[in-house]
Amino acid sequence: MTILKHYISTSCISFTFSCLFYLLFSLLTIFPPMNEALIIHMLVISISINCLIFFTHRLPIQNSLLLRFIELLDVIIVLLVAGALFNIFPFTWHVTTFVVATGFLTYIIVIIVVFMGNQKSATEINAAIARKKGGSSIG
Repeated sequence: MTILKHYISTSCISFTFSCLFYLLFSLLTIFPPMNEALIIHMLVISISINCLIFFTHRLPIQNSLLLRFIELLDVIIVLLVAGALFNIFPFTWHVTTFVVATGFLTYIIVIIVVFMGNQKSATEINAAIARKKGGSSIG
């Protein structure tokens, strides 16, 4: 269940930040205006990216740097394929560069948020262990 929560959380985080970045670039007239269909497409893209990353995590890759690079490739591949399938953005160098940058930034933010969550959990676990050790030595 913990693994499922992880992938649901990362999907939500990536969807949220993808929408925010898209909205920002839309307001700057780099991307076309945001609409309801686009939001649904972005949700499908976020879920698809997480599914592909899930399968990537099943590969016997021991090098964490290589794993992160493949995850980033997963993000870019899904963005470009979905962009073409859903006709989300024009495939010009200018726009495609912003799409890839948005995917990269969103990926980095997801990694940071997950890391912060893991750090918080580790701190809580260490505090609970410390309390147990402290409580058992007193009694």
